[in-house]
This record gives sequence, C-alpha cells and structure tokens, in this order.
Amino acid sequence: MTITRHYKNLKLVVDDSLLESIYQSSCGHYPKEYGGFLIGKYSHDFKTLHIQQSITAGIFKSSRIEFTRESGYLKCEFEKLFIHKGLYYIGEWHTHPDGEAWYSSTDLNAMISIAHEKNVKIDNPVLLILSITNNSLRDFNFFILNNNRLEIYE
Repeated sequence: MTITRHYKNLKLVVDDSLLESIYQSSCGHYPKEYGGFLIGKYSHDFKTLHIQQSITAGIFKSSRIEFTRESGYLKCEFEKLFIHKGLYYIGEWHTHPDGEAWYSSTDLNAMISIAHEKNVKIDNPVLLILSITNNSLRDFNFFILNNNRLEIYE
C-alpha cells in the first residue's frame, strides 16, 4: 500500500512497508530515540517526492528524549546510491518513544543546520517523526523545512 501526503503543490509518496521497516529497526532501541536517513528522488517536474529507502544510523547517541547521529562515514554509501540508483539523501527520521509525532525546537534547529550544511546541498529536507510504544507504531508525521520552518505534509 502506498501512503501519499501533500504540502502545497508537492506530493510525498512512500510505501507503507518502508514505514514498517523503519519502525521494526527502531524496536530494539526502545525506550530510547533512534533514527536515520531518508533516501529517495523527485519526479522530473519536481512535484512528487518518492521516499524509497532508509538508512539507519550506525554511529549515534540517544536517550529517551534525544537522538544525535553522525553521517560523515556514509558519504561513500550516499554516492553509490546516487550513481547506481539515482537516489539521494532527502531528509531524516527518528522516533519519539511514548511521545507525539511532532517536532521539537531541537528537531527544527537540526533541520535548519542540515539545510545550511554546504556538503548536503538540500534546501528543503524532509523530517519523519514516528511515535512508538514498546509494541506499536502509534502515529507518524512528515514535515518539510521551508523558510526555516517545519511545515507538515497532510
């Protein structure tokens, strides 16, 4: 099944099996936050964003209320995905154990920092937040950074 969300004239498309996979990769880290990277591509007219895979963070620090990841070690992996599949980094995901699927000021500042990172080259990164419990995916929301504000895909 495909999940479609909209933000203004931009459509976001993701397969629900990818969300299930992200949730499953997070279960072993509960009750701490966990996260990773969203990989995908835009349509030729840049009106549809297809999220096609996720890479979990291998080097990170986490607690019940915070997740910080390293990414430099993945540069080669990102390059291979682009060369071989035409896919590239489009944003981040992380969990909020027993919390809401809503961003915090820390999340907003992290996304602003990513957008201003000279090696990233993405103006409008996507943020996926998953609200999880010890045995279920309660809720999730996709956000896009626009003019230093996170706005929700509906």
